[in-house]
Amino acid sequence: MSSSKQRVILVTGANKGIGFEVIKKLLEEPSSSSNNLILLGSRDLKRGQDALLQLGSPSNVHVLQLDTSSEESIARATNEIKQKYGGQLDVLINNAAIASWNDTAETARDIFATNYYGIKIVNKYLFPLIRENGRVVNVSSGVGAWALHDMTNEIQKKYKSETLTEEEIDGLVKDFISAIATKTIDKIMPNTKLLGLCYSGSKTALTALTRVQARQWSCAKNVLVVSVCPGYCSTDLNNHGPGSRPPALGADSILYVVNTPKADLENGEFYQDGKKLPQSSAFTVNIRDRLKASNMKFDRYKFIVQCIIGENKGQGVKYSCRCLWDSDTDGMAK
Repeated sequence: MSSSKQRVILVTGANKGIGFEVIKKLLEEPSSSSNNLILLGSRDLKRGQDALLQLGSPSNVHVLQLDTSSEESIARATNEIKQKYGGQLDVLINNAAIASWNDTAETARDIFATNYYGIKIVNKYLFPLIRENGRVVNVSSGVGAWALHDMTNEIQKKYKSETLTEEEIDGLVKDFISAIATKTIDKIMPNTKLLGLCYSGSKTALTALTRVQARQWSCAKNVLVVSVCPGYCSTDLNNHGPGSRPPALGADSILYVVNTPKADLENGEFYQDGKKLPQSSAFTVNIRDRLKASNMKFDRYKFIVQCIIGENKGQGVKYSCRCLWDSDTDGMAK
């Protein structure tokens, strides 16, 4: 049970990687044990428990089994928060995501089920638990901005509309998935050079969803809703690829919008390393060549591509990818 004075924070996909680093850094905050009650979200309960052991089993961190692609799992986790942790949240960090280079009908459905629809469902169930002046942080990616830039002018106009609704995003997503399935994606993204279109398209939709829900929820409970790009962070599974940075820096990017005074942030905006990113921006780096240079095994792994727009030794753009579990294991970004 949480104290009314404690800040209750849920991080999804937190048993490893950037989500794990977020929790590590929260534990390093002064008086963290008394100020924060942290829920470590993990699709696999055993992996979540192992992560808790790695953290030293602090008394203020609890594992919450949560598969963000399953409404049944989300509902069960919501009930657990109500029964065990006072039924309140102050910060929700939607970190879990999946990706694949294979732009097929099946992968499109799977990726959007977690990266877009899953977050919509998580937010639907958990928003009633968020206290006044709470925060929702959606971990997105700069490739979403690249993807939007490569879409037709008509679709860009729809995504950028100040009156965009969730239903309209759903329609755009449905059209995107259909185009992938029928191999007509060129009608949506003509002449694009991006790889992993399902992943990048899901992040376009998530960044747009952030803007829409920011409008809705700021009126209801003065809740801050923002999206964040953590950047290209080094992991064992991506062979610590060229140009990567420590996962702790990705966690810093997320925690900036968690801890910065609300007056210094803009509701609905997209941030990386404390700076706002554009909703749409041009793709200028040949990701395919950079990935080949890092000697990754494409046929064995799924990937997350987390790109940030900014300086990288004068190149102007950083790209990233992070290997996930083998397809026969967890398959989630933890």
